[in-house]
Amino acid sequence: MYERLTSQQLFLLLDCLLESHKFAKAFNSNNEQRTALWKAELFVSVSHMLKYTDLCSIGFKGKSKPNLLKQETTSLACSLRILFRMYYDEKRRDFWPAVQERLLK
Repeated sequence: MYERLTSQQLFLLLDCLLESHKFAKAFNSNNEQRTALWKAELFVSVSHMLKYTDLCSIGFKGKSKPNLLKQETTSLACSLRILFRMYYDEKRRDFWPAVQERLLK
């Protein structure tokens, strides 16, 4: 896929990946919001289970707060892979300064 995309398209993809990273990082840093979501999920889960099971068989699915760690790390890793591939791609030599700038940010 990389070979078929123009450098401008790759930069647009990089912008999207970095926005995804920023969103996930902000979410993961907001402990209050994560706790509220976890409590809401726990409440809905328990309410649903009480309708269909007895108290002895309840098992909580969400034992930890919701997070976007995979999104945070994967989006950044993917961005770095694209940037380094562009940096070593002789066909994209004209874009190396822009790639260097993004790598050093």
